[in-house]
Amino acid sequence: MKKNSLKFLSFLCVNMSVILLFSVLLFHLSVKQWLLLLLAIFLATIGEYAVSLFWNGRRQREIDVMTNRMLATQNNEEPRGVLAEPQSPYYDLINAFNQLQSYVKHMQSTMQRDLANYQSLLTSLPVGVIHVNRRHIIDVFNQTAADLLAVDRPETPIAESLVIRQFALSELITQTFNTQQNQQAILNLAVDNGMKQYEVSTFYQKGDVQHAEVMIILYDLTTVLQIERMQSDFLANASHELKTPLTAITGFIETLQGPAGEDATTRQQFLQIVSDEAQRLSLLVNDILSLSRAQQRDDTLQKELTISDMIVKQWEQIGTLYTDKAITLRNDVPRDFVVHSIYADVNTILQNLLVNAVKYNVQGGSIQVTAFKDHQHWQLNIKDTGIGIPTSQQSRIFERFYRGDESRQRKIANGTGLGLAIVNEIVSKHNGTIKVQSQVGVGTVMSMTMPL
Repeated sequence: MKKNSLKFLSFLCVNMSVILLFSVLLFHLSVKQWLLLLLAIFLATIGEYAVSLFWNGRRQREIDVMTNRMLATQNNEEPRGVLAEPQSPYYDLINAFNQLQSYVKHMQSTMQRDLANYQSLLTSLPVGVIHVNRRHIIDVFNQTAADLLAVDRPETPIAESLVIRQFALSELITQTFNTQQNQQAILNLAVDNGMKQYEVSTFYQKGDVQHAEVMIILYDLTTVLQIERMQSDFLANASHELKTPLTAITGFIETLQGPAGEDATTRQQFLQIVSDEAQRLSLLVNDILSLSRAQQRDDTLQKELTISDMIVKQWEQIGTLYTDKAITLRNDVPRDFVVHSIYADVNTILQNLLVNAVKYNVQGGSIQVTAFKDHQHWQLNIKDTGIGIPTSQQSRIFERFYRGDESRQRKIANGTGLGLAIVNEIVSKHNGTIKVQSQVGVGTVMSMTMPL
């Protein structure tokens, strides 16, 4: 207001000064004429002042519009330019402002695209990614990391202690900050009521002490280590399974090539042993081949299968091999229970599960087979009254070549340790599942579920 008053007074003084300069020419005017002249000067001053305010207002509006557009851009609104008139004194400034807004809009679009690509990359990465600052605040936590640690993906930023509950992992992060060095370790973490093995790599990002950051990469090694353990079991078990019969065959052949081979009774006894050991080798090779074939699927071989009839046929073969155990089979599968699947696969599943139910059953025990189905799946249950499986071994019985407690198993039945692995491979190939419920000294129930 004060500024406007001063401007008005300046206009008035200028006009009065002009009149005073020409006063010598106007001295003959009367008082009334002087008063009219002064009034005219005053009105002219008001007009000049109004025109000045009008043009200044237009210029100020352009500045105000630019200011408002800049504030909107700072508030993450879409950058917008200002209409520039060529006669405007701010024409060049407005053009420069519009170019700046266009550049900002382009950069925002580029940043949004890069951010979307970054988020997509984080989501699709098969490894967990976590980013922590020096104040132990997490600002990056991808979905894979949430899955690996069995937590809901948090909204970031969030305190590290509210998400990472594993002491070993928190300690590794702290160690990275303290030593300012990258770290790498294999950690056993308790996740989902079980232990899992993760390879954890931490990367220290330099800066001052207060603004240092650490990137954590998590990779699940559980399956890899299980495969390594299975390979180790394979080498141990397969070497033993192959070496034992080969040693026996070689030894008895050498014996038969000597004087002992001349005795008919001894020769017959030794040849029978050689035959049994050769049969044992053949079973091992057949199981390995079956395991390989179990991974192959050909849906063109699918047809309607009557499960009850298949169980009867299998029992006719298995029962004759184990007549000495006097096992009773109770086939409770309805005769009209029909599924659409591959005959060889289902037959192999029945064979292995029934053989196990007999081999590890008690003398005079029983086996019950039941089956159910709904609109999407069919289930087969084989229940025996056998020796049972210890809880500590139940998580591994479907691994290849795993035989549990060797000394305990071999007292009851010989085998390659591949039967349940073959079943598991076939069931997995059909997108099914197989579960075990067992209690030592009571018995075992094998439940297989596959899509119809």
